[in-house]
Amino acid sequence: MLLVYAVAIGLIAGLVTRGRLSALGTVHIRFWPVALLGLAFQLVLFSSPVAASVGLLGPSLYVVSTTLVLMALVFNLRQPGFWLITLGALLNFTAIIANNGFMPASLDAIAALTGGQVLPTADYTNSALASSTTILPFLGDVFVLPHPFPLANVFSIGDLLIGLGGGWFVVRTMHRAAPSTPSVATIRTAQANNA
Repeated sequence: MLLVYAVAIGLIAGLVTRGRLSALGTVHIRFWPVALLGLAFQLVLFSSPVAASVGLLGPSLYVVSTTLVLMALVFNLRQPGFWLITLGALLNFTAIIANNGFMPASLDAIAALTGGQVLPTADYTNSALASSTTILPFLGDVFVLPHPFPLANVFSIGDLLIGLGGGWFVVRTMHRAAPSTPSVATIRTAQANNA
């Protein structure tokens, strides 16, 4: 959710500062299919009817899919902003592992998002209300992007770092130097030398 805002702001900032939109098309993300597989799996996991039938396997499946995304991030740490994205993802992952496969969510943040209503659901969700037994609650979803903002939701410090890293990646990538192309004279000289 925050990442969508961060990427949009990054694109605007990159264009305002005369970055090249075409530079984003030249980026080589290592193991991107692995990350995409992990994210796509989560989309399926949290959608009906899978979320309604996954039962006790839900947390384990969520941890496995998140591990795939983390692995891909680690292999791309040299990309601008990816160290922030990876740090944010690790903080979220730590909270999830510490709480048996669930991301703790502050009751106050949920109440602020829903107008005071906290509705239980039988479907699997990666989120669980924080309680006195929650481990590392400060790493959970303790902040809220309220309505009427589009994509209103609760979010964590990890999500914030992921968003900042994503925005930084977009801006820095848009300002990468264009790949140099050899001039016609250089090509002819090379051809003559090879002849």
